[in-house]
Amino acid sequence: MRLILKTSLAAALSVSIPAAACRSGPSIDTSKFTVEIRGDVRLVHNHAPQFQGASPVRFEHIGTIGRLEAREEKDVLYDPVDVERLANGDVLVLEGDGCTIKRFDGRHQFVSSFGRKGLGPGDFISPFRLRMSSKKDLVYVAERNRVSWFRPDGRFVGSFKCAAARSGGSSISQQHRTSGMSLLSDGRVILPGDHSVWEESGQAALLMVYDAAGKTVRSFGTVTRFDDPLLTLNANLVQFVTDDSDACYVAYDHQNRLDKYSREGHPLFSSDRPLPYAVKTEMREEVFTSGSMKQAFPWPSVTSVARGVSIDGRGRVWVLTYLVQPNRFGGFDAEDDAGRCYRFDVFDSEGVLRFSVSPPNVPFGGFVIHGDRMYLIDAADEACVREFRIIEGD
Repeated sequence: MRLILKTSLAAALSVSIPAAACRSGPSIDTSKFTVEIRGDVRLVHNHAPQFQGASPVRFEHIGTIGRLEAREEKDVLYDPVDVERLANGDVLVLEGDGCTIKRFDGRHQFVSSFGRKGLGPGDFISPFRLRMSSKKDLVYVAERNRVSWFRPDGRFVGSFKCAAARSGGSSISQQHRTSGMSLLSDGRVILPGDHSVWEESGQAALLMVYDAAGKTVRSFGTVTRFDDPLLTLNANLVQFVTDDSDACYVAYDHQNRLDKYSREGHPLFSSDRPLPYAVKTEMREEVFTSGSMKQAFPWPSVTSVARGVSIDGRGRVWVLTYLVQPNRFGGFDAEDDAGRCYRFDVFDSEGVLRFSVSPPNVPFGGFVIHGDRMYLIDAADEACVREFRIIEGD
């Protein structure tokens, strides 16, 4: 492998280093990636997966939660958006439209539910993310401008409003605000940064860390800037997740990047991988029609690269990568095979691409992994959550 060190004077120095220096685990073929050092950050350029040919993992369908035409209300999921798994194997499903968290046992039978639509303590308005504390004793729910937390039995504990957050804005602004939530082991919450202050203060950060009172503790993540603010916002839509050591992995929706940050928010690496298309980020003229009137506006045109990120029980980072570009509604024209639309790119904790694998061939729009279980969330077609076990080949 070649390690390229770049100085501030743009002079390059190439040196050879042993594979052990990559700290990427056993069986590393260093011919399949190169590393470039810029400052204190490693840029990992993956040329091919470490494992090629037969996938080292397979998926076993365990069962399905939710029925589109169920006889009883308890078995219907209204816009499932996220899933958590309790220590005893029970599953929590967050309903975006239903504003409810439903609990199911290991046999996918309904147990209980809590939450309702409203503005009071313990109520929800368009919740989008569900996370559990490291001790599995608190359930956190993110809305657009508020985070609430509960005991697993549904007892309300507390909430805060994001001090820096602002309401309103374009659909892209709403997409940015609801792109994710993650937790640190000390109970602090990571949410998307407030893009409305990027231009005003010049302090642009992708992510912000909040304490239990809703105060901003710190912010981190470099924003890639473009001439047009709307293009900047589009290009910096991200998905993110934290591991057991509180490191934060950030996957970009419209860039070929997986970044890793330390618990303190220091950048550690930025990794890319081969894609079957070129990534473009540009402004184009789009014609908008209202009745008989048509008007052209400059509008961001960006390539869809990633749709989600999660971490399995072995510490591997799974990124759901587009193979073909979706239509403007997020679907795929005349294509029902999920394996032709997506693949999972699976990285180790150092940014090396270990392998790629096709997802199970079922409809889904989101996913999350807990341990060796993968949950595919299908809110659009069958309003259900399908549970799969990740079976290793070793």
